[in-house]
Amino acid sequence: MSTEFNTLILESFPSQKDANELMDKMFEAAKPSSIFSEPVVHGEYAVITASETIAGLGYGYGGGGGVDGSSEGEAGESGTGSYGSGGGGGGGGSILGRPVAVISVGPDGVHVEPIMDPTKIAIAFLTTTAAIFMSMRRIWKMK
Repeated sequence: MSTEFNTLILESFPSQKDANELMDKMFEAAKPSSIFSEPVVHGEYAVITASETIAGLGYGYGGGGGVDGSSEGEAGESGTGSYGSGGGGGGGGSILGRPVAVISVGPDGVHVEPIMDPTKIAIAFLTTTAAIFMSMRRIWKMK
């Protein structure tokens, strides 16, 4: 194979450096500073918020190549052939964070107050109800 073809193949692969930089940015979200806020101090009290962080990441790469096995080139020259290659890649990610508790520290001790999310509670209720309904339906069909 020609040197140009080898160079094309080597340049087609995704950069490991870019993938590592993306992973570093995703792991940045898992540091304690992104989970717990800096304390807000007012008089004798300090308030800290605690958050839930969810991260997702995906990336992929695909490539292909080919060689025309003909022994004659376009101009009828013997011994020449066609080389082809292709590739592509992509990736993406998402980080979601939401507060789950407020921690207050003062002279009377430490208090943790959970932050209730009615939407999350409603989704959990509906999901559980649907799962129970589907299970009961299967049991009734078996009888």
